[in-house]
Amino acid sequence: MTILRYSGFAGAVRALHAMLLPNHVGVTSLNQKPGRGDLRPWGAPLTVATVPAGRKTIYRMGRQVASDTQYWLTWATEVHAVLGPTANDTAERTYFTGAGTPKWTNTTMALASAPYPTTARELGVPSPVVQPLLNASGGVGTLTHNLVYCYTYVTDIGEESAPGPVSAQLACKVDDAVAISSLAAPPAGNYGINRIRIYRTSGSADDLNYYFLREISSTLTSSSDDGRVLGEVAPTTTWLTPPADLKFLTGMWNGMLAGISGRSVRVCEAYVPYAWPIAYEVLPSQSTPVALATYGQTLVVLTNGNPMLVTGGTPDALDETPVAFEQACIAPLSTVGLGHGVAWASPDGLAYVGQGGARLLTEGLLTRDDWQAMNPSSIVGCMYERRYFGFFTANAQRQGFVLDPLNPQGIYFLNFGVDALYLDELQDALYVLDGTQLQKWDAGAPLSATFRTKLERLPRPVASFSCAEVTADAYPLTFKLYADGVLKHSVSVTSAAPFRLPADYYAQTFQIELVTSYPVQGVAMAHSMQELAQT
Repeated sequence: MTILRYSGFAGAVRALHAMLLPNHVGVTSLNQKPGRGDLRPWGAPLTVATVPAGRKTIYRMGRQVASDTQYWLTWATEVHAVLGPTANDTAERTYFTGAGTPKWTNTTMALASAPYPTTARELGVPSPVVQPLLNASGGVGTLTHNLVYCYTYVTDIGEESAPGPVSAQLACKVDDAVAISSLAAPPAGNYGINRIRIYRTSGSADDLNYYFLREISSTLTSSSDDGRVLGEVAPTTTWLTPPADLKFLTGMWNGMLAGISGRSVRVCEAYVPYAWPIAYEVLPSQSTPVALATYGQTLVVLTNGNPMLVTGGTPDALDETPVAFEQACIAPLSTVGLGHGVAWASPDGLAYVGQGGARLLTEGLLTRDDWQAMNPSSIVGCMYERRYFGFFTANAQRQGFVLDPLNPQGIYFLNFGVDALYLDELQDALYVLDGTQLQKWDAGAPLSATFRTKLERLPRPVASFSCAEVTADAYPLTFKLYADGVLKHSVSVTSAAPFRLPADYYAQTFQIELVTSYPVQGVAMAHSMQELAQT
């Protein structure tokens, strides 16, 4: 006679017919926590804080201290926030895009009062728009030279703009005093500008550089050149403010940040997040970038066409490599850096490019129709415990799934969804947002996990199985038996002892379904107690 045994419980596979599955995967895996080789449920997300309604992004500031509650920054838009690459920063300067123009904040500004962030500054320092006027006088010598002046704005934390329009060339005596006027006041806006730096040429015909002359208060509109020794060459000549439409801010390596502007990817000056030279522009060919993520020292640019890889040690030496992988990104927020590669939602499945090349992680697990039924354009993703987590809304139902990108044997589905995700690397903890409830993942009471086995088809109809047993950590749990697609028996199992099944029918196909809040190691079904006792 036949004995049916199931263990392993490695998720669900929908791409194959239910009769063709191996015994360790099933047709249903719901709220099952992977990683232990058994059937165990996730803990329910545990509410640790509340936030204002309508939030779409969560980010925890205070990352040097482990905390579930301090301090949560939230936005009503899809924001990408990056911790600044400044070694001596003690105020956790954080840069972000997606809340209007690009901005930055720190613990002083952001945490002044709830809801956080309280306030933020515009990212970048605008250049002057008025050229200086010059007037030379007082010289008695006979030597002359030609001078050109310009000036920049400087903030209270030392950030400096690119120079504004240069002055008209001034022909003057070498010992002339030069009056500099018409220095424009800084523009309105939250930039923190409090100083003006004045630069000029050296007077040598073959030297085109601008050298530091002096620094004055931003409240002044005039100054003078009294013949003092010149300082360093102006360092900010190409340092533009970030584009107003910059989005998807992403941390790279060696102090670089990247973001998307229009049809290009822009990169900041290394370790200068407020300076975005136009020369550091990356242009994907024949496609528009929609999302960014990194693995190692590779920036993956996902587009509405093929992806592109960007590598290089400095922003002026980046190389672009198109990838022959026709999988567009249809859900920017599904994009996740996994350490060894990047995954994203494409029309055909969960796509991946990384150290092992490019492929579909869901190939062999879901058909394209299965994937499309999940409404992949709605997926929001993250990585947690080396696995990809994706949450989506299909048929007005919020749901989720979990997949091991390195060993995708099966998919673990979730019967609930979330609005936003945040991985706290300090605590190795995942936090999710559900409405106004900010919750810690897998921290509450056990959920109810469901697993339905493959479809077993016997050579011919047989009398029904007469007994079964379930090995679990604790009880009760629910055992269901399906025969020829019909639910024949449902029972609450209260111990590891074998139990009887109804024996009043014939059938050719059988499936077992388990519903449990406790870890289950295996289930078996046989035609007699003696068979069931066999190892």
